[in-house]
Amino acid sequence: MAFRIWFYFLILTGLMLLFMWMLQISFIGPYYEKNRSETTQLKADEISRFLERETFADEESTLIKLLASENMCGSIYNSKGTRIMSANLGYSNCYLASLSPTAMREYMNMAEKSTTKNFAVRFSSEIFEQGLYFYGREVTIEEEPYFVFINSPLELLDSTVFVLKRQFGLLAVSVFTFATLVAFALSRRLSRPISKITDDAERLAQGDYTVQFDSFGYSEVTALSKTLNYATSEFRKTDALRRDLVANVSHDIKTPLTMIKAYAEMIQDISGDNEKMRNEHLDVILDETHHLERLVNDMLTLSKYESDVFTITESKFNLYDHILSTLNLFQIVDVDFDVDVPKDLVVIADEIKMGQVLYNFINNATRFTGKNKLIVIHSQILNDDSVIVSVRDFGPGIESEIIKQIWDRYYKVDINFQRSASTGLGLSIVRAICEACGSFYGVDSVVGEGTSFYYTLKQSK
Repeated sequence: MAFRIWFYFLILTGLMLLFMWMLQISFIGPYYEKNRSETTQLKADEISRFLERETFADEESTLIKLLASENMCGSIYNSKGTRIMSANLGYSNCYLASLSPTAMREYMNMAEKSTTKNFAVRFSSEIFEQGLYFYGREVTIEEEPYFVFINSPLELLDSTVFVLKRQFGLLAVSVFTFATLVAFALSRRLSRPISKITDDAERLAQGDYTVQFDSFGYSEVTALSKTLNYATSEFRKTDALRRDLVANVSHDIKTPLTMIKAYAEMIQDISGDNEKMRNEHLDVILDETHHLERLVNDMLTLSKYESDVFTITESKFNLYDHILSTLNLFQIVDVDFDVDVPKDLVVIADEIKMGQVLYNFINNATRFTGKNKLIVIHSQILNDDSVIVSVRDFGPGIESEIIKQIWDRYYKVDINFQRSASTGLGLSIVRAICEACGSFYGVDSVVGEGTSFYYTLKQSK
């Protein structure tokens, strides 16, 4: 990677040197000549205005200063071909000084015949051994024609190009050498953090979740390192969840399978002819089979909700009747229920799915009722017309540091748990349903005083 960055920098340097060559050598000629042409025409404009003065004949010094500032020479002729004013004709590179009257008459004819009353000629003079720019214009003052001629040498361009060509080789070598060193240093600096991140990412891909991405270098690498560290943290959580999932599922499935196998062998070897013992053993097998069925059904239900492959059908229903209908499923449980819900309160929700939420909350509470064997179901109408439904028990409560983990699959508050009728997926199913239906859910708990699980519904107006 460092070599590629270095190589790209060198290509960029080469392109910049090529651009400099084109700008300073190839383009400078046309640019300079265009600039001299425009400057010459501007000087001719000033001379034209100068001729409009009544006292122009007495101001030859002004004309000399006007052209000397641009290293130019010039002459003004009347219609008879007589030179009435000149400037800087003594310059060694003044083409006008060597013109014969016949040649000057020809140039005057060129200005007269031109539709724009002016002309410009660029040529190389063998006498002066340099490029020259010659400009002529006809100016009419009070119906009297005058001819303005300006000669501009191009020796500045020629000498400049010659110097630039000689110096450009040295400049190119110096710039290329400096650029190579800078490119090498930058490529090392830019590639080092990326290479380090790439190596760490390969370790992460191989399952090393202890890798730590260091934040150094430029801001983009720092942001990338933070993102990858966050991803690594989530991978660690997922890996831990996977291990717990495998352990818990193995425990919940292996135990009933072992029981089923053991009691089936007991029926085969011991109680096959003893009707009473055989029925007891068959009851155990049926109980374990029912537990496996509940586990599989809960796993399928949770997978369906988390995969978002179901439809939500909202309807209006009486909340009090809905709660009583759910409590009928717990008639055999030795628990007292206190329902603090208005009997005329009507809500809007998916009754079946939110009924499963209520069932799981109540089912969870029945295992942690405490000594008073009481569960309180309470409702409250909030300011935004939503209804919060809570299920409270008076059991041991949940410690604050683990309260967020209870919504995870198979999480047990007591790690030394004993298998019960619960599959360990109830609260995970609640979370999936509430998030899918847009219901706010949560838990409040005080250790030693009990726990309150709650969710929200929309009130029907």
